[in-house]
Amino acid sequence: MSPPITWEQTGSARGRLVGPEGQPLARWSWGPEANHPYVDELRPLAHRGVLTNHAPHDHRWHHGLWWSWKFVDDVLFWEDHLGYGGNRAGLGRSVVDQHEVVPAQDGVRVVEHLSWREDATGEVLLAEDRTLTATLDSGVEGGWALDWDQTWTALRGLTLSATPWPQTSWGGYAGLSYRAARAMAAGEEVAAAGGRAGTAAVHGQRAAWSIYGGCVDGAGTDEPERPARGAVALLDHPGNPGFPSPVYAASAVDAFGFLATAPLMHEERVLEDGELLRVRTRALVLDGPVPDDQLSLAHDHYAASTRSAR
Repeated sequence: MSPPITWEQTGSARGRLVGPEGQPLARWSWGPEANHPYVDELRPLAHRGVLTNHAPHDHRWHHGLWWSWKFVDDVLFWEDHLGYGGNRAGLGRSVVDQHEVVPAQDGVRVVEHLSWREDATGEVLLAEDRTLTATLDSGVEGGWALDWDQTWTALRGLTLSATPWPQTSWGGYAGLSYRAARAMAAGEEVAAAGGRAGTAAVHGQRAAWSIYGGCVDGAGTDEPERPARGAVALLDHPGNPGFPSPVYAASAVDAFGFLATAPLMHEERVLEDGELLRVRTRALVLDGPVPDDQLSLAHDHYAASTRSAR
């Protein structure tokens, strides 16, 4: 049996995931320097190339791989300053109040409690219980998975919404988001379930899975004629409300590489006081794009492996 993914604490609010051969797989940050906890420096098992972009100059609030709602009762949680995002009623941030790391089968599990707070008043609008599990049981040979299991409790009646799309061409984003490394513009591939290929075919469409891949710098294994590659696939759990969720996809050829689940892209969601909302998503980290049939099988594997979960 292969050694598992392990955890190393690297600071008071920072740690990293380490692969079975001691290779770095991801950096985890949950301190106050960003308005959300995030995972960056994401790497595949096969090489050291980084697949994420952290705080890029064009969107400094993009942090590798992270979850954010856009508006919670018109409080802006996505962007981190008032000049952007169609701000309606001030800013908010998701704050990690509790953080614990425990062993899991062939990996580790990070258990967190978050408060989604309005900055100006300190009011907590949503309470979140989040479990992230890093596992080698990905359903794809040579891949590893990071499973996001999130349950929000509305602390009063409220509405989750996004900038309207397609009325606003760039609107619709809110969910689990992946900002790709700029090098991945070379050899870029974007696809989704249903035989869709390319951002124009993927963007705004509902899909059980989607994937973004391309060439990677810093891998240490590539040659000019054989560049190293990487990919991240997002798998939407079949138990999620509104499954399958729409996909938000952007091309680095046009602007920047970006892939996200977008559960609010077509409609807002109203939560009653005390109502629970659970969303599960698997992020697959791969050493390059894989055929559609493999990703469909990986999605089936994900669904089956979590069927007995709470």
